[in-house]
This record gives sequence, structure tokens and C-alpha cells, in this order.
Amino acid sequence: MRDDILNRRSVRTYEKRKLSDDTKKLTEALILQTNQMKGPFGHEAHFFFHDQQAFLDDDAKKIGTYGFVKNPPAFFGGITQNEFEHLIDFGYLFEHIIIELTKHELGTVWLGGTFNRSAFNFMVSGHEIIPAISPVGYPLEKFSLREKVIRFGIQADRRKPFNELFYLNDFVHPLETLIPHDIPYYHSLLYVQAGPSASNKQPWRLLIEDKKIHLYLEPTPNYGTSLSFPIQLLDMGIAIYHLEAGLKEDRLSYQMKTLEHPEKESLKYIISFLID
Repeated sequence: MRDDILNRRSVRTYEKRKLSDDTKKLTEALILQTNQMKGPFGHEAHFFFHDQQAFLDDDAKKIGTYGFVKNPPAFFGGITQNEFEHLIDFGYLFEHIIIELTKHELGTVWLGGTFNRSAFNFMVSGHEIIPAISPVGYPLEKFSLREKVIRFGIQADRRKPFNELFYLNDFVHPLETLIPHDIPYYHSLLYVQAGPSASNKQPWRLLIEDKKIHLYLEPTPNYGTSLSFPIQLLDMGIAIYHLEAGLKEDRLSYQMKTLEHPEKESLKYIISFLID
């Protein structure tokens, strides 16, 4: 099973040291590779990497909604169009970078809230925005007191149960069990359940119909209204990335496409997986 997905955690406190040359080269190569990729709706994003040695001091730097991030030696971010499909694709591609860095035991944390976007104004034009950034560094072995408080406040380790996230055949029958042989596409759903999301809201809902998996967004009322874009679309990109990881692990062939799907008033349909 994918330890990089199941064990990844948000890191807000880093060792007070610069990135090694090898780590910088690895990160830069990953950014370059991801800039050549496309998300599920076929859009690219432009990602950048910045080695911010000036941040190596004893003072915490408030760069995100979730509180203080301490000693971040570097960060990456990305630019995309402020449009529905582009934002989902951005979330998918950004999570790809996060998971790949996790494989190399590097710490990251999604910051999509109130980081100082004005500092990046020179990088965007027209309808472009920077939906999220993340520090990159070597995580401290133990949580600091500050980080424990932050994680407790956002319930960082809590995930919604299967019966709140996943449904079988219709929206009347939620999945009630975690027993693998009772659940189709178990690994895929487990990885979706483990996915990070803005304020840990987990707004994705999945409906399984035999060889089809439909993804929906259940928007959190009045959430993220201070932002210029619907931040929970990034969460949907994350869910798609994690779902795909499980299907790949089980060596299942699939297509991502728009299909006929059941409707529910509180849910917005996003995309489907058609399993071959």
C-alpha cells in the first residue's frame, strides 16, 4: 500500500537548515516535470520553486491560514486560470508534487488561504491566480507545541468515515464497512479518505455504479467566501489524484470522462472514472 499517501502529514515546523544541493535539484526537476503534465480536464499549470534562505531565523513566519510555519527553507507554488476546470487540475497537479516530495521524506503543507498573495502579483496577469503554495523542508521529528495546537484546532488527523464519503449504486446506500473484500475499489477509496483538504472539510463524495465511479463536490456553506476563487475545487483535484493512485495500485485500466450520472441537489457533479 502507498505509505506516501497514507502517512503524509502537514508539516509546519522544519529543521533550521538549508536544503541540500541534491534536494534542490530533485525539487526543481519535479517542478519541471509537473509543468509538462496535465490534470484530468487537460489543463496545465505553471509551478515555481523558490529557495528562501532569508527565512532561516528564529522567528515564525505567518504565511498561511493554518497558523505559523517555522523555519521553511524553501517553498513552491503555482499559477493557473481562475476557472472551474483549471482549479481542479491545479489541485491534482499540486498534490502530485506534494506526494512525490513525501516519497523523499520532505515536509510540505498546503497553504491555500490567506498567505501574502500580493507578493506574487508580478507573476500573474489577466484571470491568473496563485491558488496555493507550500513550504519545502526537513520536518522536525516531533511536533512542536505550536504545531500540536494548530493540528488540534483543525482536527488534522480526523477523517470522515466511509459512510459519509462513499455510496454504492445510489445516494440512499452509503458504504458502512471498512472490510476490503466487501468494498469495490477499496484501495482507491482508502486513499481518497486519507486525502488532505482545506480546513479538513473533505467535501468530496463518491458514488460507485458497477464499473463507474462518479465524483461530486458537496460545498461547505459559506466556506472560503473571502477568497477570489472556490478553494474546495482544489480539494476535488486532490481526491481525483488519490482515487487514481488506488486504481493504479490495483492495476485497473480506466478512463476519466464526463458520464451520465445520478443527481442530488446538494452535490455538484465533477467527473467520472470508467473502469475497463
